[in-house]
Amino acid sequence: MSRSPKQPLLDLTCGLVESRSLAQFQERTESSLTRLFDADHVAFCQMHPDLPTGFEWRASTTGHFLQSYFQWYQDDFVFQSLSQNPNTAWSDLEMLRGRKLQDTETYRRSRESQLRLRHVLAVLLVPEHQLGSGAVALYSDRVRAFSATKQRLLQQLTPALSGAFQNFARFGALSAHGQLMEELLRQEGAHAIVLDARRREGFRTEAVTSLLERWFPSRSDRDEGGLPRAWRERMDAFLAGSVLVPSTPLVWREERGARSLEVRFTRLPRIEGRDLWELRLKEVHAIPEAWRHILTAREFEVVELLAQGLSNQDIATALAIKEGTVKDHVEASFKRLGVTSGRTGLLALARRS
Repeated sequence: MSRSPKQPLLDLTCGLVESRSLAQFQERTESSLTRLFDADHVAFCQMHPDLPTGFEWRASTTGHFLQSYFQWYQDDFVFQSLSQNPNTAWSDLEMLRGRKLQDTETYRRSRESQLRLRHVLAVLLVPEHQLGSGAVALYSDRVRAFSATKQRLLQQLTPALSGAFQNFARFGALSAHGQLMEELLRQEGAHAIVLDARRREGFRTEAVTSLLERWFPSRSDRDEGGLPRAWRERMDAFLAGSVLVPSTPLVWREERGARSLEVRFTRLPRIEGRDLWELRLKEVHAIPEAWRHILTAREFEVVELLAQGLSNQDIATALAIKEGTVKDHVEASFKRLGVTSGRTGLLALARRS
C-alpha cells in the first residue's frame, strides 16, 4: 500500500515531539524531510560552544563533507547568509546573491568529497535565550532549485524545529528520567508545572503554589488538582495533542490592573511512553519589582496605582489617605527615580527597566 502524502509530515511530527537528542532526531526525521522536500541529502547541526569544533553534525550522506566544517565555516556562503538572518529559511539563490556556486569554497569542498551538491535550502535556529542553537540543511544534486513552496514549508516548520533543538540542549546533560524535569526546572529557576496528557501533575517548582494562590485566591477558582479552572478549555485543546506542530505559541494570558500572568504550554519529548507538557508561568508587573528597593512601601503602592491610570484622588480613596499625601508620595517617587516628565515619563521608564 502506498504511503499517504501526509505520512512524511506525521512522521516528522513524531520525531519532533519524541526525540531527546540530535542522534534520535536524525534517525526519526531524516527520511521524512527527504521526502517532504524532495532533497537528496539532509544534515543536522547542533551548536556546542564547549566543544573544540563548536559543531555537532549528523548526516548520513554528507558527513565526510562536513566533518572539517569548523575549519572553513566562515568561508561557507550558507553560514555567512544564515548567521545574518537567523530563524529564516533561505535558498541558495538568495544566499549567493548573484555569485556563481562554482566560485564558492562550499562547492569546492563538496567536489573534493565526491558530492554533486547543486542547491541548498537551510535555516539557522537561534532561540531568544541562545540555548539550543542549531541548523537544518537540505541539499539537492538536481538542476532544479528548491521551490518557493518548499521554502515556505521550511519556514512554517521553523518554530517546531527550534523547539526540538532546545529540548536536545535542555535534556542532553540529564539521563535519570525520574528526576529529569525536577532537576531541569530548578536549574533554570523557572515557575513551572509538568503535566501528562491526562492532566496529572508530575512536578511543580516551589514558587508556583504561592503564585497561583495570589491570582486564584478562591478554591472555587481552581480544580481538584489545584490548577485554575480558567485554563481548562485551553489545556484540554493543547493536551489533546491536536496541535502537534503549532504555528503560533500556545499561550494563556490574563491582565489585572498593573499585573499580567502569562502561561506558555510547551510539549516536551516523550519519556517512558508518557506525553508530557510544561506549563511555564511568568508574572509581569507594569512597575518593575526592582523599584521596591528604591521606593518606600507606600511610594511603591502609589506608583503602581498611578501606572494603572488612577488619579491622585482615586489613589487617595483606594489607600485611605489624603490626596495631598498622595501628591507628596508622587513627587518623592519621581525624584528618587529621576522622572522629570510626569506620568508619561514614569511609564516610559518602567517599560525600559
